[in-house]
Order: sequence, then structure tokens, then C-alpha cells
Amino acid sequence: MTGEHGHGDQAGDRRRDSDRVRISPGELAKTRPWDWLVRFGFGAGVSALAGVVSVVAGPRAGGVFLAFPAILLASLTLVAKEDGIRQARNEARGATFGAIGLLGFAIVTAALAGRWPLWAVLSTAAGVWTLLTLGCYLLARHYGAGGDEPAAG
Repeated sequence: MTGEHGHGDQAGDRRRDSDRVRISPGELAKTRPWDWLVRFGFGAGVSALAGVVSVVAGPRAGGVFLAFPAILLASLTLVAKEDGIRQARNEARGATFGAIGLLGFAIVTAALAGRWPLWAVLSTAAGVWTLLTLGCYLLARHYGAGGDEPAAG
């Protein structure tokens, strides 16, 4: 593979390869119980807060709190500590792509709810979420997102 100016860029290729999506179930066993507790505890706390706000101020106000990325903040902190800043940036980038997809999901749902059957609305919205999220990821990979960061080590 050649770099942008026609010459090889092996370091850039290695960085891009390390950003590839891969499934490693064995990694679950490496996570410490404290890390699980922080992630789920923080998420549960924010969800409980959203429930309280919904009861006190109504469902629209509670919905704003449900949009809060409860797990993301705790996860990014733990990832940065365990795997380094570069990996935390990659995680944050992925969360951003997911949020863009979620925005598309919300727009489609709001536009079609009550006009189409519920199954069709949710299927279409899920398809839009998938296309937007995957599209953002593929565009970022194509344009080398993360390639400007030093390799972990």
C-alpha cells in the first residue's frame, strides 16, 4: 500500500490495521470486576436520574437525560487508563458515529410515527441508523481518521 504521495507508509498502515473492527470474546474475561461496576453503576445512576426527572418534570424532560451517554464517560476514562489515549480517541470516534446514526433514527421515527405501522417505522429507522453509522465509519477509515496519532506503546 502506498501513502498519499506515492511512497510506502508502513507505520500508517499498521495504525489503520489496529483500528479494524474485530470480535474477541476472550477480552471479556480480562475486564476487572471494578471496571464493570463503574460502567454499569454510572449507567444505572444516570438512567435512574432520567426516571426521576420523567416523574417530576414529564417524559420530554426525562428523555433529554436518556440521551446522555451514560456509559461512554466511564468507559472512555477506563479505556484511556488501561489502553491509552489513542484507543480512547478511537472509542470516542465510534461513539460519535453511533450518535450520528441515532440522530437519523430519531428523525425517521419522528417523521413516520403514526403514518406507518410501528414495525415498519422501527425497521426503517434501524436501517437508517445502520447506514449512517457504518457510512461514517467507512468514510473515516477511507480518509485515515486516527492515522495522525502516534501508535500506542
